[in-house]
Amino acid sequence: MQPLIALIGKNSLMMHGLKALLEEVMPFATFHTFSSTPLMCNEHDSRLFFHYFVSAADYIANRDFYTKHRRKTIVLIESEPITDSLLLAPNLPTPSINMLQPREDILRQILHVQQIGHRHYSNYPSEIKQAAAKEEPPLTKREKEVLTLLAKGMINKEIADKLHISVNTAITHRKHIMHKLRSQSLSKLAIYAVQHGYILPEEIR
Repeated sequence: MQPLIALIGKNSLMMHGLKALLEEVMPFATFHTFSSTPLMCNEHDSRLFFHYFVSAADYIANRDFYTKHRRKTIVLIESEPITDSLLLAPNLPTPSINMLQPREDILRQILHVQQIGHRHYSNYPSEIKQAAAKEEPPLTKREKEVLTLLAKGMINKEIADKLHISVNTAITHRKHIMHKLRSQSLSKLAIYAVQHGYILPEEIR
């Protein structure tokens, strides 16, 4: 079972970029993109979606719908005038994501949102929690320490100095971590570290 996530907004470039980020954070989910809320409701049973990531403009235009689904709604702030209008709107759903910021900051916001709502997959369906648990590799205590420092932006020499190990040993631990997590991407390692409680989203560098 894969949770369905709806991405709603007319800015196709923004939606594409957001989808790419969300696929890193939630690789077990299926994402559907729509240009508007009415289109989503016409093409799918909207009740099947686990979350709605909706542009602020579309949220304002369909406020009644999203007020009824506040727990599922994340508003995407994509322009300053819209931000001002949204702040004046009643029943502002939380959380929201400021899409005007750099990619790294958007990623931190997404992880913060997930951490609030689904820490360690706590609110996901049981099938998702079981699948996530099966995929978790057995990192050693030292590998967890190295992973934490990698996620905080430290280079191999800094990690070696911090843990009082040789640079070659730090590199070996790094290779083992990447092999176990099946990823060569530092951003994906940081995502894993946040999702498993090793660091906070704001500690990613």
